[in-house]
Amino acid sequence: MAQISIQKGIIYGPVFSRRLGRSLGINLLPTSHKACSFDCVYCQYGLTFDMSLSPGIEDMPTISQVTSAVEKALKKPRSLDFLTFSGNGEPCIHPDFPAIVRSVKEIATRLRPNAKLALLSNSSRVMVPEILSAICLFDAPMMKLDAGDEDTFFAINQPVENIRFEDIVGGLKEIPNLIIQSILIDGAYSNVRGAAFNSWVDVLREIKPQEVHIYSSERPTADEEVVCVSPAKLMKIEEELNSRFGLNVTAYWSENF
Repeated sequence: MAQISIQKGIIYGPVFSRRLGRSLGINLLPTSHKACSFDCVYCQYGLTFDMSLSPGIEDMPTISQVTSAVEKALKKPRSLDFLTFSGNGEPCIHPDFPAIVRSVKEIATRLRPNAKLALLSNSSRVMVPEILSAICLFDAPMMKLDAGDEDTFFAINQPVENIRFEDIVGGLKEIPNLIIQSILIDGAYSNVRGAAFNSWVDVLREIKPQEVHIYSSERPTADEEVVCVSPAKLMKIEEELNSRFGLNVTAYWSENF
């Protein structure tokens, strides 16, 4: 598999997945490069060269451009299960993220009342009250948690400055219908062995999400020292966390994603 290509517009798809069914993607980020608040070692888009928690609006679509594109897409006669905010990096860093979410939710309710809203986020903005309020509007807020301690968090996710791991954990606790998504990796940056794994499990038990989705990296990664975790290992972790701790964990890999 090759690295994932940058999305070239606001709307992409729909694509089918086991997790979200038929999902129409919404990209709030630049169409020329990835913009993110993390530089994860496993990222399948490659390295992050535009890292910020509060980027300018110059390279990003405006509220009216997003709402116009969404309305046009939803008027097409096709089946949709979810509208999914994802795209070329971290959607929550768009300066107008809360307003866009409210507008898209209104359009979806009017044109596609059976379609739900999903968010794929790295969780870096959950401590900001207005962002957290917008996240809570999603039917499926799928929030990243790859670590259970600050050292592992900084090693794997490599965030911009001024992000504290404990603030992310605190924000995640406030999301009522929380879905955690965790990429598990081995090698130089392992989060599946020893203290790193145990602390991740402890934080999951503390947060108490509705669901936990675990998977690994199967495409070329930003750092060549990342080692993919096998489906057999993912299934073993799923079974252990569900049976021992009562967590609602599902393992995914390319054949069942």
